Amino acid sequence: MTAAHNNKPSLIELSVFMKLAYEIIIVSLIFFLICLLYKNQQRISHNNGKGWDGVSYYKMAEQYRDGATTVTADMPFVKRIGTPFLIGNYSRITGTSLLESALIVNLAGVFVLVILLVFWLRRFINVFWIRLLLCLLFLIAWHAPLRYSFLIPLTTDAWAAVWLVTGLLLLNRLHKYQSENNKVLLPGIIALSIVTSIGILFRESNIALALAAPFILNPLKNWDFNQNIFKVSGWLNFIKKTVLMYWKRNSLLLFLPLLFAFLITIGINKLVVPASGWSVLKTTIDWFYEKSLPQFLLGIFIAYGPVLVLVPYYFKSYKTIFFDRQDLSVLFLIFLLFGLIGGTDTERILYMSSFPIIFIMIGISIKQLYASPQRLWLVVLLILQTLAYRFYWLTPDYLTERKGIPIPFFTLLGNKFEYLYLFSEFGHHILNTLLLIEYIVLFIMTGFIVNNTWSDFKKLLRNPK
Repeated sequence: MTAAHNNKPSLIELSVFMKLAYEIIIVSLIFFLICLLYKNQQRISHNNGKGWDGVSYYKMAEQYRDGATTVTADMPFVKRIGTPFLIGNYSRITGTSLLESALIVNLAGVFVLVILLVFWLRRFINVFWIRLLLCLLFLIAWHAPLRYSFLIPLTTDAWAAVWLVTGLLLLNRLHKYQSENNKVLLPGIIALSIVTSIGILFRESNIALALAAPFILNPLKNWDFNQNIFKVSGWLNFIKKTVLMYWKRNSLLLFLPLLFAFLITIGINKLVVPASGWSVLKTTIDWFYEKSLPQFLLGIFIAYGPVLVLVPYYFKSYKTIFFDRQDLSVLFLIFLLFGLIGGTDTERILYMSSFPIIFIMIGISIKQLYASPQRLWLVVLLILQTLAYRFYWLTPDYLTERKGIPIPFFTLLGNKFEYLYLFSEFGHHILNTLLLIEYIVLFIMTGFIVNNTWSDFKKLLRNPK
């Protein structure tokens, strides 16, 4: 009995490992299947396959391929040296062209990313098929790294997100250790500092990990939400408690990632020579005032598709996660801000920073809907999701002359139209308005359906009174 009892934990651990391995194998197969499905995607013709930002990334990769240690390109792209460094060195070692090297490097990044996504989702979603579904949706989205890399290989999205999700996994570990032991795990915070620093080499937005680290202590619990927010005494009490919370040697370790981020930023400045001027503050302010609320809202819907409409209705099912994990709440707000002020491609910028967190909300919402009598509505939403993510069509090419007005139905159907029409920033105003109306109508319909059973609708039809 004793031997069996001693073997029991190891058998449980083996079972968990086998389930994890099984899940990773399935996700890997899905990844390669989607690659085969979209490998015939025509590369964008604009700038000979480089796209827009890719012109700068190509120039950097070319310099790294030729052995340069300091590179020159336009701002802000020149500071994202990570992926161009990988592309340039892969091209130099293998003799492959820079564009082909970019495709291979980024597809490798997507593969690593989707495996990390499995580990991340397992922390919050305990239903196997929902995790697989979310991974599948990530891989088929037309604006996500897998399909986008076939269209425009010169991008930094995939590897930047690899370090983001790695950092999130470390944050999760740090939060768990702090909750159980009431102190910061030193090796964990050092690891997070290193991962954040590496992530900044690929995209500066990864500094958000360093900004979120201090919130592992949940400082907002020091605020009394029952008091008047305009009471000075309340603010003074909150500030005092918060300062005392951090004014400890162990707690101060949570600011270590910010120190590393500052140092790596200085290091990057020594390795690059900007070819053009660019102001972070000016660009941020410009986008804050220029990007309209309807445009931003449509960008969010385009990024996440019809399943996003479930999220507000199941807030109670996941709210405790974000109340207990203020680091995730802060990250979510920062990522929304990135989508607003980060540039023209609201969909890509928002999606590639926030998807690990919003997937938690979507996954839990799907679980709740599936367990309800209204589960058939999930089938409807998923069918619409395949349309919105353009599963059935390759991505259209960039055209110098805009020809054809496509039919808007949660996306622009087909691919015989201008590529930029797909984005909320560049799309046709009438088409964008129709798309936004469709999403709003779907949101309202979903509200009625999730709050009423099918039998309620039948009774209403039989007896309208």
